[in-house]
Amino acid sequence: MTNIRLRIRTVFLIATTLFTVNAVSAQTITDTDVKRNITTINSPLKSLLRLEPRVFEYETEKFKSLRLKEGRQYGFLADNMQEVFPGMVNSKHVNYMYGKNTYRQASIRTVDEVSLIPVLVASIQELHLEVEKLKQELHSLKKKDNSFSVR
Repeated sequence: MTNIRLRIRTVFLIATTLFTVNAVSAQTITDTDVKRNITTINSPLKSLLRLEPRVFEYETEKFKSLRLKEGRQYGFLADNMQEVFPGMVNSKHVNYMYGKNTYRQASIRTVDEVSLIPVLVASIQELHLEVEKLKQELHSLKKKDNSFSVR
């Protein structure tokens, strides 16, 4: 009995030591460690202006088995998004019932609208710089106008 207790205690100590060693040797992986080819977004506003936002409704009756959202939707057509941001368009393969016991596979193009957020932020930053530049120009013009009107 003592021999079994000793073995259990030894296994417990080994397991505890291994767990502690693993916990201590854990490392933090930063965002830049897992990403490569990091660059700025070029001409974000120019690209955004090429997008054509749309309001639409899915053909829910025609494609019941695809379980599309009902009602008005806001978004982009995949063709338009493909022209401007090809990396934000994906293909999704879906099996759907075609007949009583017949299934077909469809390939549907989807738009990854969440990936558009960094482009929107970069566009806002670009607009902000433009506004600041225009404010400085306006301020300079007001100074010049005041100096002419004083004479």
